[in-house]
Amino acid sequence: MVKIISYIGGKYRQANWINEFIPKNINKYIEPFGGAFWVYLKSDFMVNDVVYNDVNPFMANLFACCAQYNKFLETIDNYENNLGAKPQDNDLFNDIRNEVVERFEKNDVEMPDFDLAWKYVYIATQTFSGIIGPKVKMVDLKGKYKPKYYSFTDRLKNKKFQKKLDKVRVNNVSYDILFENEDTENTFWYVDPPYYGTEKLYGFHSFTKEHHENLMKCLKNTKSKWILSYYEFPELLEWFPEDQYRWERKDYKKASMATPGKKQSVGTEVLVMNYSNIKKCSVT
Repeated sequence: MVKIISYIGGKYRQANWINEFIPKNINKYIEPFGGAFWVYLKSDFMVNDVVYNDVNPFMANLFACCAQYNKFLETIDNYENNLGAKPQDNDLFNDIRNEVVERFEKNDVEMPDFDLAWKYVYIATQTFSGIIGPKVKMVDLKGKYKPKYYSFTDRLKNKKFQKKLDKVRVNNVSYDILFENEDTENTFWYVDPPYYGTEKLYGFHSFTKEHHENLMKCLKNTKSKWILSYYEFPELLEWFPEDQYRWERKDYKKASMATPGKKQSVGTEVLVMNYSNIKKCSVT
């Protein structure tokens, strides 16, 4: 399964590695910071109850519409076939970007909004790393490459992808509310918050040091098993000492930091777990 859409901090490259540590005997799977949802979409475990959550209302709305893919595809067909909307139209891009930003400022999102989901996809598939803001510009492919917009629509029509979406419930709430409502002994959480010190890179929401600290308290008080993704920083070792929690590390190139003509920088992905298990095996 390939990625559906680019999103800052997404785990497309790391997803297969992360999935090696996820228990196979879980009843409910939750991502409180769902983003592009790549860990679940690239997983092979069987679970009937899947919860996607993101405080970014546009990403939450997007997946709420993806979960009703037949209706969403009708909206996409209407824009493409009846309205003639095609990617790489700079004027259309700017108009839609302005509308999306204005609707965020007015908190004008009610799920599922298929029209808004299409507009969000139109922008996010034509910007660098899916970043959206009032000044973001369309990446002009100059006719050399197939727009990622078409890759998104192709994936939404994919039966394997649709089967994964059939199991998904979508929320647009704060992570702490989700922990209050969904935490059970048979739940598994994959937790991928905005990374410490890079919070301003994430669009349409804010995350502070206090949020990081509160998230740690939520995790320590769960009934569930969980994996937490981060880059390493001093406070993380204080919150989750290595003699009390399982740590795993792996180096990855930072796709979001790529710059033309320069070598991609490498970051070390850190996984912290509140359980021990052997890769690709059940929890011990």
